[in-house]
Amino acid sequence: MQIQVNPTENLSLGAKIRRKRKSLDLTLTLLGEKCGLSSSFLSQIERDQATPSVGTLHSIAEALGTPLAAFFGPDDSKNGGGPSDTPPQKATLAQIVRRDQRKTLIYPGSGIRNELLSPDLQRAIQMMWITIPPGASTGNEPVTLTHEGEECGLIVQGQVEIWVGEEHHVLGPGDAIYQRSTIPHHSRNIGETDAIIVVAITPPSF
Repeated sequence: MQIQVNPTENLSLGAKIRRKRKSLDLTLTLLGEKCGLSSSFLSQIERDQATPSVGTLHSIAEALGTPLAAFFGPDDSKNGGGPSDTPPQKATLAQIVRRDQRKTLIYPGSGIRNELLSPDLQRAIQMMWITIPPGASTGNEPVTLTHEGEECGLIVQGQVEIWVGEEHHVLGPGDAIYQRSTIPHHSRNIGETDAIIVVAITPPSF
């Protein structure tokens, strides 16, 4: 199950952002002040003339008070962030998420894949299987990603450099990193193969 920009939908990514902004009676200038971006850059994003980074999309979604996944498919955050055709599960002591049933968000431009390992976002913890293509990054600025909570990542495959505030770290398979999510952070794949990271985040922020 992939939550990604669907060419058959009437609205593009930029158009969805513009629609949400206007529904909140926000000007480009006010939105820019809330998420730390210039109004001209936001205008380019809304007109699909610029591809926002992972961090930029997070900042815009937070400023608009909407789940990030709402930009990539039907806004089904009320039922846990999954597509409407997700088959119901029987009431059991444990819930299984099969590999081919992960809810997936693919970021435009970078090709970074976020696959949800936990059943939905209505939990105390969010588990993600993140795939970063060679050379791809969640952003180029140290203020890229900030949100409430804590997170811990385990490198399963590849070589990744990670910035947490002013700190710079290079991690390989088996290495793990923990940080407060409120500290600015971003990552880049510096290897020649896909980097795979398993990340636990609390509370969920997808």
